[in-house]
Amino acid sequence: MMISKENARRRAEIYRFLSRCYKVEIDGKTLSAMKNMSFPAAEGKLGEGYAMLRSYLDSCGENAIEELAVDYARVFLAAGSADGAAAIPCESVYASPAKIYMQESWEEVCAEYARFGMAKADGYDDLMEDHLALELEFMAYLAEKGEYAAQKSFLEKHLSNWVGSFAADIDKYARCSFYKAIGRITEGFIALDAQLLAAVEKGDLEVSRSFSVRNERMSNILAKLRENYHVYAPMRFTKRGPKGKDLIRYGEIKELTDIVYKEKSNFSPKECIYPVSQTLFRFDAQDCTVQEKDDDKGIIIICRACDINAFRRLDNIFLNNGEADLFYGRMREKVKFILLECRESFENCFCASMGTNKATGYSAAMRIDDICALMEICDEELLPYFLDEVPIEFAPEFVKENPRKANIPAIERDKLGEICKMEFWNKYDDECIACGGCSTVCPGCSCFDTVDVIYDETSMEGERRRVWSSCMLRDFTQTAGGGMARKTQGANMRFKTLHKIYDYCRRFGGEHMCVGCGRCIDRCPKGIDFLDTINSFAEALEK
Repeated sequence: MMISKENARRRAEIYRFLSRCYKVEIDGKTLSAMKNMSFPAAEGKLGEGYAMLRSYLDSCGENAIEELAVDYARVFLAAGSADGAAAIPCESVYASPAKIYMQESWEEVCAEYARFGMAKADGYDDLMEDHLALELEFMAYLAEKGEYAAQKSFLEKHLSNWVGSFAADIDKYARCSFYKAIGRITEGFIALDAQLLAAVEKGDLEVSRSFSVRNERMSNILAKLRENYHVYAPMRFTKRGPKGKDLIRYGEIKELTDIVYKEKSNFSPKECIYPVSQTLFRFDAQDCTVQEKDDDKGIIIICRACDINAFRRLDNIFLNNGEADLFYGRMREKVKFILLECRESFENCFCASMGTNKATGYSAAMRIDDICALMEICDEELLPYFLDEVPIEFAPEFVKENPRKANIPAIERDKLGEICKMEFWNKYDDECIACGGCSTVCPGCSCFDTVDVIYDETSMEGERRRVWSSCMLRDFTQTAGGGMARKTQGANMRFKTLHKIYDYCRRFGGEHMCVGCGRCIDRCPKGIDFLDTINSFAEALEK
């Protein structure tokens, strides 16, 4: 097993970054560059060091350069120390019994440099060959050359043997947190790299499944994905919502920054594969032709756990409910889901009550912040897009509970007649205006009408379209003869409620149709709260 060229380059960059920190004092240009750095997620000493360094860089004042120069002299040059106590960054000082310069380890390091035709450059005149800055620079060189055996040997024989004690002394003598952080990062990174190289030698290096991807690099990955996939995610459409507000709905993204992840989308992602209006077939006087697929690209949908679970409800309705639906099925088979991590509940969500706060079966998982995306890759087809990124440990977290909870009533089938006659439903005759908005934003609603469109009044040419509809519309149950199975909005609300928390569950078993996303509550212009409907119905049923 080999390390990719990109990861080898990144390892070399880290070695050179650390080498620079120990070579000379930090100047203004270097400090400014460090402030613009982003640090990947990590555990142990490495994670502690990254966090400590980030904290220092974010809070250091105008005197930081002078402060760091004083600390560098104190810690590494023993300036101001009567007994010379310091963290001297030379291997011989830590590896030899006498604790002095130019001992056996120094000779070994010089021989190792010579073996690769290398010698100390002019810029390092004041440093011994076994100075940490030079040893780290040598490791950067070996990393870029792909010399795995030499890297592993040099780490084991030299750096790993003394850097831990050296970092402990930095902690002891440093006044500010900058060099304490650098010491932790050095110790943690060397330990991590030693494990990596040991795995390479054994041939059992597992390819990481989790990565930290900086925003600008994620844009490059998205560009490559878009060559083979349509990539959909929640996007902001400025002033496209009610009363001139912004609207968040699903669209094709180009950049990571296109994704709205701090707010709940107003619409669900179902329209990515189940369009609002969809041509099923075209016809003329002699023939009928099924509408072909638009293209052969796959589909990636970046969405939350509740929406992934909602697609399983749609699958049951369209694919496992008798004859499979051709048009839904051929779109659905192209879909890969990237889970958009959702750790905190939004307003009106009650997904935990519906068992949809967690999801499985996704191709990847994603956590986004202002700097990077953390990715867990579960699908082998997506893994090659991320192999050159920084490997980390990451697993998505899920909402554990919501402030609002649903009380799902236990309904006995022989009581349905009485339930249908309950006065409880009558209040919705006046409250509901039959706009159907709740169904439009619901990720699990699947009702539609079919409409035949004639292109020209004098011809027989046209097409049949499938158009979203809603059981909450007044004329939804109207038949050709003018009859209506349900004539009031209360009856429609009863039908919808029972379908969401009883009928679907009884037919398909184990789960309710409602996923608790709360979009219908957010959407209703009359303020009808479907969660209140469920809970109030449960109370009325109990009485």
